[in-house]
Amino acid sequence: MKRLLLALIAGATVFTVAFASAATLSVNGNVIQAGVDGNVQCDTDGVDTAYGLETSDNTVRYVRIENIDPACNGADAFLKVNEATGDAMGPVTIADGKATFHFSSPYPSPESISSIRVWIEG
Repeated sequence: MKRLLLALIAGATVFTVAFASAATLSVNGNVIQAGVDGNVQCDTDGVDTAYGLETSDNTVRYVRIENIDPACNGADAFLKVNEATGDAMGPVTIADGKATFHFSSPYPSPESISSIRVWIEG
């Protein structure tokens, strides 16, 4: 019984440390807020987002992830819009600290984008 209790405590400790480290990576978005991911190994201090807005029809044409650490250049980036309903976009190769994801027509409205999730592989 004592071993089981110690194993459960150790597991909870590992989970807590992993969860807490995921909360430390900041993502700076402007009007549309971006998601957070703490498992990025080549960029641990966060990234910025920029949106390509078309004012003539109030749509979003692209999402650009910026200020990615140069250590990530050459890696593949992926983007998922609206966690529950969106499809993953990518891969897009990171170059000069940026990765741009272009939407296909019909383009989404800014109001329809409730969240984005970015991950980097490579």
